[in-house]
Amino acid sequence: MKKGLLVVFSVLFVLFFVLGQTQFTGSFSSNPSLLLQEKGKLLPPFSFAMLTDDKFDNQDLLNKWTLFFIGYTYCPDICPTTLADIDRIYPELTRPPYNNIQIVFVSVDPNRDKADHLAEYVNYFNPDFKGVTSTHQQLFPFAQDLGLVYSIVDQELDQYYLIDHSASLVLINPQGEHHATFQAVVNENGIAHVDMDLMVEDIHHIYQNWQ
Repeated sequence: MKKGLLVVFSVLFVLFFVLGQTQFTGSFSSNPSLLLQEKGKLLPPFSFAMLTDDKFDNQDLLNKWTLFFIGYTYCPDICPTTLADIDRIYPELTRPPYNNIQIVFVSVDPNRDKADHLAEYVNYFNPDFKGVTSTHQQLFPFAQDLGLVYSIVDQELDQYYLIDHSASLVLINPQGEHHATFQAVVNENGIAHVDMDLMVEDIHHIYQNWQ
């Protein structure tokens, strides 16, 4: 990736994080990390790569709930912690009648996270989880549209480069609309973290009030 584009990503990371806090409506929940999106906000067209040349696109959002999380497989802390936490609450998150949800991990590191490696990574945490990726030309505006951001540091200089990225989780409703965001806060270990137990309660409440 060109150095100029990396600078733009870094600047936009801060800008969209700040602006992203103002685009949501209030919450019915006592959870201050839950931000409900205004109704009718469809996701723009996208098509992500999966294992065995399968594609994941807007049609795969219909008639089910989707929980999106962005990251990368070489992430040292936020990604493995978050995926392990989601796996822990997954039985409660998917118990009947709340069993119509899919977990989708979107890699923002397509240079290293090829489809087979990505699938192996997410399957380690849970075989039901999906791993998808694309080019930065599609990933960056997709993340931006969800109020999420990422920034790559020194990719050209270091093969072990890190990626700064949002740790929040985004819920898409069965009509393919951005329904809610669960914001991450820094926990006692200094890692950005979503309160998973509160998230389960809120998602169940959202289900119950979905029309």
